[in-house]
Amino acid sequence: MALELKFKIWIERDGKPVIGRGGVSILREIERTGSISKAAQNLGMSYKFAWDYVERIREGLGEVTSKRGREIGGSTLSPRVEKILEIYESAEREVKEVLRKYEEMLRDAIPDP
Repeated sequence: MALELKFKIWIERDGKPVIGRGGVSILREIERTGSISKAAQNLGMSYKFAWDYVERIREGLGEVTSKRGREIGGSTLSPRVEKILEIYESAEREVKEVLRKYEEMLRDAIPDP
């Protein structure tokens, strides 16, 4: 069994978590489906859980533009939130790449038994 380095990354405001990998997944699925309800269903979570998470993100980041019900376009992400997601995903990719380098060093230094 290979040794692995693990990490979690999230965004905080005033010391309070605002968004992490789960929130990014919810927002990306809302973006894809145009619906909080469909996003929750596709991700296997309750609508209430997804709604509460989106509300927490709104409280921490400000707008997460959405339209209700059957309005044209459904739920959408604001440009500000879209930029925040892009920055988060970029940071996550970079951290993963750095960790891969150190995992290789671990494998070389400590071979599997």
